[in-house]
Amino acid sequence: MPYVFMYIKYPLNKSDEVAKIYLEGIKDYRSEVKGLAKEVVPNALKVTLDGIEAISVTEVKEGKLEEFILTQGKAMMAYHDIEGFKYKSEVRATITEALELVGMKAPE
Repeated sequence: MPYVFMYIKYPLNKSDEVAKIYLEGIKDYRSEVKGLAKEVVPNALKVTLDGIEAISVTEVKEGKLEEFILTQGKAMMAYHDIEGFKYKSEVRATITEALELVGMKAPE
């Protein structure tokens, strides 16, 4: 079960716009991903000199990665009109998956 890391960055003066969209969509988003993934770190934010940075980590269920990525991308579309809003998504293997790639097994 891979992890998906989402990195988000936006200007401080756009915080109200981002928060409004987040609050309007989070209930639907969570119900859409409920059968696909588990939130490990729902949202962790910090203020920087460049604005707000947020990170989330989600553990995606076996065989659900493609559907999760599409659902996540659809959710991010709501933010596209916010000037300065940027995001990227990364898929990362668990250590168990990485060891299996080289023919090894993680200790139990």
